[in-house]
Amino acid sequence: MDMAFYQLAFRYLKRKRAKTVLLFFVLLIVSSMILSTNMILRATADSKTAIGEKTKAKVVMGILKEDDRITLDDVEWIKDLEEVSTVNCLAKNDAFPVNFQLVTGSDSTEASNQKVSLLSYDNLENDSGFSEGVYRLVSGNYIAGDIKGIVINSYLADANQLKSGDLIELENTNGKRVSLEIVGIFLSGNESRQPEGMDSVNRIENQIFIDNSSYSVLFETEGYAKVAVYCKNPEQLSLLEEELNKYLSDKADSTTSDTLYQQMSLPLEQITRAAKLMLALTLLAGTVIVSLLLCMWMRTRQKETAIFISVGKSKASIFLQVFMESFFVFAFAVLGSCCLGNFMAGILQGFLTESGTTDISLEVLLQFKDVGILAGLGSLLVLAAVIVSLLPILRTNPKETLSKMEG
Repeated sequence: MDMAFYQLAFRYLKRKRAKTVLLFFVLLIVSSMILSTNMILRATADSKTAIGEKTKAKVVMGILKEDDRITLDDVEWIKDLEEVSTVNCLAKNDAFPVNFQLVTGSDSTEASNQKVSLLSYDNLENDSGFSEGVYRLVSGNYIAGDIKGIVINSYLADANQLKSGDLIELENTNGKRVSLEIVGIFLSGNESRQPEGMDSVNRIENQIFIDNSSYSVLFETEGYAKVAVYCKNPEQLSLLEEELNKYLSDKADSTTSDTLYQQMSLPLEQITRAAKLMLALTLLAGTVIVSLLLCMWMRTRQKETAIFISVGKSKASIFLQVFMESFFVFAFAVLGSCCLGNFMAGILQGFLTESGTTDISLEVLLQFKDVGILAGLGSLLVLAAVIVSLLPILRTNPKETLSKMEG
């Protein structure tokens, strides 16, 4: 009874133990190289994603005209964009104090010396002097999410004996008033360096940060002067900027901020390029070496192959047998490289740490997806090697092969 191609493949490997062992070690080395480079590539990709989230790449849209602001409908449209993670809306206006005194050294009777400067945010910790290190919070909380109210300067608080939790009242130019809770107190460090004659509205002490909902109640407006749009993936920042410019071209212009991401991702990109080059060279070298081995072995099997074809065995069956022989060995090589995976991951982790990427979270670990990619790439490598080694024999007439062997 004729045996199936996989049975013949297994018997051949068992009979040619020396060749099988040699092929196994070659494929083990190639598999280990593929697995190592793929672990590096995945680790750098994961790190770039993490860096993208931490560095907060953004597009800031600033209005062109004061009377043509970015509306709530515009903001809702922006939030629905696939590339957008969060949006921080910013507005600015002046207001009169009702139940507290301003800090000023000017004797001016102008309105600018009787007002505070109000700056509204969805999230005060971002896109403000706090994120730039100009201001620091000394007590309380930032305006963010469910935390509504105002953040005032420490000098203004001391001058009026105010603290977090107290209420202060503000009035707009039309007489509209709101009472707001102090949720935080800040300092700049430059308060004492300001000119004595500066009007109150321009002094740091009289800057008051307010949440956007309270700002809208006071000024009865639905518009914003700026909108900071944060991108999920910094690689898509240009695409996001293009969409925003197309939608808001008549009322706002854009500036992008991803310098920190570019600085932090540069060493990862260098590692990625090196790993991709190493992977390509590994696949090329592995294919050439395995092909040469199989070509040398196929020369000794020319007569066997010709006889198989002469007795009616299909070329497809012969091809499958030779492929299965190499694939069996490759499968064991994959298992061997997986056993070495965690050991190699530790070595690669140490190497990458020593190479100057200690400020970046780069964790090299063996994962199931790495094994899947190894199986896919390795199978293609084996297939290419088998085709290269077997094609000349299958294209030769078996009668010619047998006559040459007998002659």
